[in-house]
Amino acid sequence: MRAVAALDPPPGAVLVSGDIAERGDAHEYERARELLAPLSMPVHVLAGNLDDRDALAACLGSGASDYYHYSARCGPLRLVACDTTRPGRDDGRMDPDRLAWLEAELAADRETPTILAMHHPPIAIGIRAMDEIGLPEPDRLAIADLLARNPQVRRVVAGHVHRTVFGQLDGRVVFTCPSTYVQTALDLSGSDRLSIVREPPGFAVHVAHPEALVTHVQPIGDYGPAVAL
Repeated sequence: MRAVAALDPPPGAVLVSGDIAERGDAHEYERARELLAPLSMPVHVLAGNLDDRDALAACLGSGASDYYHYSARCGPLRLVACDTTRPGRDDGRMDPDRLAWLEAELAADRETPTILAMHHPPIAIGIRAMDEIGLPEPDRLAIADLLARNPQVRRVVAGHVHRTVFGQLDGRVVFTCPSTYVQTALDLSGSDRLSIVREPPGFAVHVAHPEALVTHVQPIGDYGPAVAL
């Protein structure tokens, strides 16, 4: 929180990409709310596979219907947040009901540059253990079809995989944010064993320039003062 608060200028909004709790207990969300409270800008959250939707909504804000869906204006951008979680499971889904909600929400504003946010990334990242608890291929293809009909979506952002990853889906950049805790080890061997590594925590800063949406990844830690060149 100190690293985010130190940004100059301050961000217009903060998005927390899910797994805010470890067990989904109410006291975990109360602690998260306490930690987030000093931030002066709006804070938006996604439900992760470790979260309890009801406890999350009760403490940090509500989504729509039975899912943690919503949209919000963030300066020149529109944020559309879609719930990909399945209670009691680590893998995600974008079933017909969720796809219908997302299609209608995107159709409601085709002019404003939009960031589509979801906990599970809609791409395979090549780390087998993570891909096995991601979104199934038919769901990823269905999201790609929606993107093809909604060019206002400029970026798809996600969490879940505990790594900085960039990919493409229907020509749109897909980005997964690093964890503020531990990272998933880069293992492209095809092993189904998930390994973690104490690489630096970090967060992303998305900057809306007139000609492009640019993403910076900022590590968290004491690496010495910046030196002017």
